[in-house]
Amino acid sequence: MDLQRFESFDAYADAIFDADARVFLLGSRDGGWEIGHLDVDGIDVQRGIAAVPNLCEGVGWPSHLTLLLSQPSPSPTWLNGVPFNQGSLGVLAPGKGFVFRAAGPNEWITIAVPVCSELFVGGSAVAQTLRQWARVADIVSADHLQLAALREAAFLSMAPACPPAIGRRLLEQRLSDLIAGRSPSRRGKGRPGSPMPLLCETALTVFRKQGQALDLDGLCKGMRISLRSLRDFSQACFGMAPGHYLCLRKLHDVYLDLSNSTGRRTTVADCFLRHGYPYSTYAAARYHALFLETPSETRHRCGPQEPRS
Repeated sequence: MDLQRFESFDAYADAIFDADARVFLLGSRDGGWEIGHLDVDGIDVQRGIAAVPNLCEGVGWPSHLTLLLSQPSPSPTWLNGVPFNQGSLGVLAPGKGFVFRAAGPNEWITIAVPVCSELFVGGSAVAQTLRQWARVADIVSADHLQLAALREAAFLSMAPACPPAIGRRLLEQRLSDLIAGRSPSRRGKGRPGSPMPLLCETALTVFRKQGQALDLDGLCKGMRISLRSLRDFSQACFGMAPGHYLCLRKLHDVYLDLSNSTGRRTTVADCFLRHGYPYSTYAAARYHALFLETPSETRHRCGPQEPRS
């Protein structure tokens, strides 16, 4: 399977088939966005490569349970504020919000299993575990050798010479082996489980509902937490203070607005103000640092060209 290269990180997000995703740059754009996708007899397998630090807000594919395999090196990665390691498997539950963050260049694989699959049926350990995973987006622990075997099965299933039916059986067997090799969870001991998955899903819901009008006070009220708790959550989940993250979102909104310009006679400053980001030399510098072009260059590059006289 060949990887398709995208020059736009927005096009890259649109190509993520097993999630409704939006990508935010945390480092300068360079065009290093690649995705490959293959339907392996009903199981959707994807491989993605991002060459810069980034953060992805997403909602899991409603009809599938998606498993996320992320290499912990060369750059640290997190799902809902929980770091990946060699024994981490990301679980993106159907219709549940999640936040994936990478501190640098990152490669990932997703395996999306239909919830109507026979794997979910019955009282076996595999079926019970998959039904449990389908309730929340979070990281679960697994044996690193079994994870490596599942990752290898994903690569083999994407090989042109591999028949889809054989690829599917291989993926299902490696997934069953991984679940069978997991240690029993210890519930009721020590501190309660982290509410991060629920907080992440709630935050994404507030972002969608309040849109451009969102501010710190509205985010606190929407999530029903204090400003101090919001700061702790934002640092863990987004890697920055909540105010900085809201500004980052607004900069991306400005970029999308300018890149989708349809010839409206509005100034760049007006576009910034429309998204609640006062235009200044500092704002223009932050914009240029992320997108490697000025706001005017974005509008000129993406907008309609003036007819020649």
